[in-house]
Amino acid sequence: MISRLSGKLIELQDQRVILDVGGIGYEVWIPAAVMGNLLGAQEGDALELVTLYYLQLDTSKAVPILIGFEDSLQKEFFEKLLTVPRMGPKAALGAFARPMGELARAIEREDSAFLRSLPGIGAQKAKDIIATLQGKVAKYLVGGETPGETAAVAPEAAIDEKHRELYQDGLQMLLALGYRRAEADRMVRDVLRLEAEVTSVEDLVRLVYKRQQSDASVG
Repeated sequence: MISRLSGKLIELQDQRVILDVGGIGYEVWIPAAVMGNLLGAQEGDALELVTLYYLQLDTSKAVPILIGFEDSLQKEFFEKLLTVPRMGPKAALGAFARPMGELARAIEREDSAFLRSLPGIGAQKAKDIIATLQGKVAKYLVGGETPGETAAVAPEAAIDEKHRELYQDGLQMLLALGYRRAEADRMVRDVLRLEAEVTSVEDLVRLVYKRQQSDASVG
């Protein structure tokens, strides 16, 4: 399986690059969000890509394709997109038209309008993406605090040693999603106080959303 390619750029196309690796030209499909960072590359430039080898089923045959990324985190996020029902690699390439952090925030905040603005993503596909991935993409959020917020954490004495790292990570995730610090602090504390089995920041963010939805339905 081909998991990484390092060579010289032969050609840069709209959605693909041709990479010369030891005299062999590899065609690699690139998500639009990644391609934007490669547009300044010139023929002959050295280029290294983390790749995903995928067999695209096409009627009576399987067509192998290579999909390229700048790093393994982008590749991992793309593989998450492929877990959405009826989301093949071509559709996932269209969905990955915006930076990874923006997509993760839209998924976590159930922003179906943002998802529908992506190439090839209709109303039902947007619902499928949210239903499949919400609560599972917190680690792909980019950015930390909202404008005007400080990076200070709450007094350590209020958080036990077992949950201190989860508290800090969860707080940063909610700030990246656009919550105000006081609101994020309260929600994270509530979950850590009531949910003894939380073991990851993804679980923490999912439970925060679950509690929000529960409170909204009661209200």
